[in-house]
Amino acid sequence: MTHDTTTPRLSPRLTPHLLLIVADGVRPDVLAEEITAGHTPALAELAARGGQHTVTSSFPSVTGPAYVPFLMGRHPASVGLPGLRWYDRARTLSWAFTPTRSYAGIDIWHVDRDLAPDAPTLLELAQPSLSGMCMLSRGATHGRIGRSTAWMIRGAPVHFRGDLRGWQRVEQMATSAFFDRFSAVQPRASVLAITSADKYAHKFGPHSDEVRSSIADIDRAVSMAHAIADRDHWQNPLHVWVVGDHGHEAITQHEDLHGWFVARGFRVLAHPQLTVRNPDVALMVGGNAMAHLYLEPASRTRHWWPHYATRWESMVDALVARESIDLAAVALDSTTVRVTQAGRGTAHITMTGEDHEARFSYRPITGDPLGLGGSHTALDRSDAWMVTRQSPYPDALMQLLLLVTAPRSGDIVLSASTGWDLRARYEPVSHVSTHGALLREQMQVPLLLDIPTQREPQRTADVVPSALDLLGIESAALWDGQSFLR
Repeated sequence: MTHDTTTPRLSPRLTPHLLLIVADGVRPDVLAEEITAGHTPALAELAARGGQHTVTSSFPSVTGPAYVPFLMGRHPASVGLPGLRWYDRARTLSWAFTPTRSYAGIDIWHVDRDLAPDAPTLLELAQPSLSGMCMLSRGATHGRIGRSTAWMIRGAPVHFRGDLRGWQRVEQMATSAFFDRFSAVQPRASVLAITSADKYAHKFGPHSDEVRSSIADIDRAVSMAHAIADRDHWQNPLHVWVVGDHGHEAITQHEDLHGWFVARGFRVLAHPQLTVRNPDVALMVGGNAMAHLYLEPASRTRHWWPHYATRWESMVDALVARESIDLAAVALDSTTVRVTQAGRGTAHITMTGEDHEARFSYRPITGDPLGLGGSHTALDRSDAWMVTRQSPYPDALMQLLLLVTAPRSGDIVLSASTGWDLRARYEPVSHVSTHGALLREQMQVPLLLDIPTQREPQRTADVVPSALDLLGIESAALWDGQSFLR
């Protein structure tokens, strides 16, 4: 298939502005239902002007890391964020009580500095810029609304006691403050995250009325942005795009991985128990439907799986035999990942070449764990997405290869089965829905655009190169996505 390679025809006298609104945790089907029902007129207008698409997030499909693709155009593990929680073998983290990160707590303040400094954000490339309630805000020239100490004092108590309506009220105040600054600055690029839908989905389910109330907040934000541009007679056009970071899937069972390891005689370091001496395993669960396992964490060197196989292969077998574990993946070397599914066997995913010349191959060894119907060889990034789009694991080839081989990732990466998550304790809200896994309902997210596309959007990583095309900004940076505007 060939595509038109022209960029959108914008007047050279105009300097477009872009507001990216993050619909955190909103499923594409739920958003579509609200638009079809007439509950969200501003979102419906966006969809009518440009289009309503379903694209894939990153694995792990979890808030924080999953912001990286649509704000940096990269896979999160490639720029230093392998998960919501992760263990730092290299002992490079600043302001860390232990060599771990958990962006579910105070470590959220470290997200920007944990990112690779040589990988630019959209807010650095398009300035002046503004951020609101966003976990990733590096480069915002005119503020990070909702991330100051004062906002943390407002938000932390309601978050940790599970007061979700209180959180939504704080978020609505932050949105109002964001638009006050937005009006004054007229930023070239800005991002506003609305996260209450994710919190509501965990407690009430992704189809609940509470989630739909948060979608109404998103609709109001779109309307407010356009009203400000009209009221203040902005001389340059304002574009508003809406993107999700991860999906949501109902669960009924919680696996206590921490307890499982302890019962087998292992010393386990896991949040919030971070004072365990001489741990055998560092367990980092995120979402809560995925986990990194760091083996022999006292070692400061990351080894490939053959180094661990003699001692730990039987543990992989025991894990994938559990009903709660769908996939287990290990890196055989820097370009090869072995993925196993208990009922469907084992396959190897390999990558040759680098950057845009990278090619992905899938070779079943004892079965077809990803359900791709056999071998696939030397696929570019677009074709790798296409062959997996109808599978249970959309975009699995690129996602597994980039995550599992990354320097900060675990030695074993787990993805939970449908109906399960992997963290049975220490949550302020008992979860009835989850995300984080490499499963369709958790990986697929909405993308609403107010401008027609030249090709089908595939990944959230496509947003940054597309935004730069829209804004007329050139960059030599490398992207894991590609522009859908040319």
